[in-house]
Amino acid sequence: MKLTNVLTIVAGTFLFAGCGQSEQPQTPVEGGLGIPSGTYAVDKSHTYVVFSYLHQNLSYPLLRMTDIDGELQLDSVAMENSKASIAIAANSIRTNLDYFDDELASRKFFHADKYPHITFSTHSYRPLNDSLGELTGYVTIRNVTKPITLTVTINGAMEHPMMNMPVIGFSATGSLNRSDFDLDRFVPMVADEVEITIESEFLHGSNSESAAAAQLAAEALANADPASLEIVANSGAGQ
Repeated sequence: MKLTNVLTIVAGTFLFAGCGQSEQPQTPVEGGLGIPSGTYAVDKSHTYVVFSYLHQNLSYPLLRMTDIDGELQLDSVAMENSKASIAIAANSIRTNLDYFDDELASRKFFHADKYPHITFSTHSYRPLNDSLGELTGYVTIRNVTKPITLTVTINGAMEHPMMNMPVIGFSATGSLNRSDFDLDRFVPMVADEVEITIESEFLHGSNSESAAAAQLAAEALANADPASLEIVANSGAGQ
């Protein structure tokens, strides 16, 4: 099944170090990426998940998921040892049409009342160069778990010049087939394949919301059908 390159996360701009916030040089921090290893929480104000699909061979609507949280366990020296656990509220998809937002959250599509979260958990990361890599993992939607491969760009890592804490930002792109998650309504009139773009920043540390989201992702993975998890393990992805 083709689930390559899901999501596109573009880490914000790590902001204007010379923007009048401080004229003092930032203190370097340790680690291969220039920041320490450890737990990093999703910066919800600088994280975006957008997806698109071909509508009746006419256009590609842009839909956005707006309630995203979770954590990155970063190994800044050996990125392949890092792990991400993300949860997205299934009722947080926004289309600019209130009735369509409600329909997507209904049992016709994501059935958010019964399956309130979409989750992602890392399986492995394979660096291609210092800033580009392939991330494989598992996405769970409507209690269905499938393997996924993401193309990830590390945009930057630094001591945040305004917040005075380590920060790292990523972009990722990919696609999935919605029919694999029992979301095949209106296929093929509305395309099965969904393109996903993600831009995200992670701030050093943890909080109650990021930890709870990471736990949701861990529980979804623990409850997944083992046959779903074998696909990545046996495919050689990320090896």
